[in-house]
Amino acid sequence: MSYWAAQMLNGISFGMLLFLLASGLTLTLGVLRVTNLTHGSFYLLGAYIALDTIHLADSFVVATIISVLLVAVVGAVVFGLLQITGADPLRETLLTFGLVFIIADFALMYWGGDSMSLPKPKLLSGPVNIAGFQYPSYRLFIIGLGAAIAVALELMQRKTIIGATVRAVVDDLEMADGVGLNPKLIGFATFLLGAALAGISGALGGSIIGAYPGADLEVLLYALVVVIIGGMGNLTGSFVGAMAVGVMDVFGRAIVPELGASLIFLLMLGTLIVRPAGLFGSSS
Repeated sequence: MSYWAAQMLNGISFGMLLFLLASGLTLTLGVLRVTNLTHGSFYLLGAYIALDTIHLADSFVVATIISVLLVAVVGAVVFGLLQITGADPLRETLLTFGLVFIIADFALMYWGGDSMSLPKPKLLSGPVNIAGFQYPSYRLFIIGLGAAIAVALELMQRKTIIGATVRAVVDDLEMADGVGLNPKLIGFATFLLGAALAGISGALGGSIIGAYPGADLEVLLYALVVVIIGGMGNLTGSFVGAMAVGVMDVFGRAIVPELGASLIFLLMLGTLIVRPAGLFGSSS
């Protein structure tokens, strides 16, 4: 029983990392209508930057803050480049896809091709006794922090003026523009928030998922599956989708390792058949 309880907690903690990654992507898709393929690159840069900062400052908190700030700067650069393409989806896709390879090659040149794992904070390096079995305290920390960020984002989206403007742009871009809102400014702020969340996921996930060549595309694939399942532009959908993907991925690998990650794509397929716009997406 303790084995399956541990697997459930593993799935939830993995799902929390996916939520941090996918929440920014789903808002970017909802507000800007841009499939930002560099979102996985933000994760990879966040993990590498946090690793270097920990080696220099020996502080997990400082490393996370620096990682978030620098990834947000990279996000601002990517947003600026996207403005050059106009509203052409093909150009946007090609640009962000090209940036994935540029960032990946830079990371390979600077950090090398070895798989790296971020050291856990000393305070959270040991296990915690839960109902008679030992479980890593760091994963419990991720679950708690992820839940707190999810609540904060949901409250911001539902209870603040900022959230109301974002929802207006997501629901009806033309009407929002007509009543005086600035979709570009809102999109820029949302893009930076998304990049920052990806940076956090990189700093936190570097100890579990790791940082290595190819991790950017791997986590991007997971994030896109979460967004498709949850529904574009919906944070609640991203949270539910991330939990479902995280738990199914962990249990799938434990029960039927031969299928690997294909189970999450079966989950995505089933969702699209029943709800083409996603579980919480708008069909309009």
